[in-house]
Amino acid sequence: MVWDAEQIDDLTETVVRRLLVEGGTARALAVEIAAQLAAQNATLPALAVALPFSLAAGGIEEMLGGGPQACAAARDAWRIAALIGGDALALHATLRCPATVSDLCAHWASGDTVFSA
Repeated sequence: MVWDAEQIDDLTETVVRRLLVEGGTARALAVEIAAQLAAQNATLPALAVALPFSLAAGGIEEMLGGGPQACAAARDAWRIAALIGGDALALHATLRCPATVSDLCAHWASGDTVFSA
C-alpha cells in the first residue's frame, strides 16, 4: 500500500478541522493518526505522522492569518510535528534504521512522556 496524496489531504483536513473547529489537541490527534496509519500500513516512515500536522499548520497560517485561534492551532500543530520528528530521529538512532509508524506507536505506548495515554 502506497501512501497517496488523497490520504495525505484527508489527514491534513482532519487536523485542521479537529484543531480549529472542534478545539482538539494536536497531541491526542497525533496518537490517533499514528494508530490509524499503523493499522493501514505499519511500514510507513514514522515521519509520515508529522506531515499532515506540518501541512495543516502552514495552511492555517497562510489562509487564516494572525487570529488568536488560528495562531494557537498552528503553533500546536508545528509543535507536535517537531516532537514527532524528534521521536522519529531518536528511534532511528536506537534502531539503527529508519523508524516506521509501527515503531513510533510502540515507543509511545511504552510510556513516552508526551504521547503516551
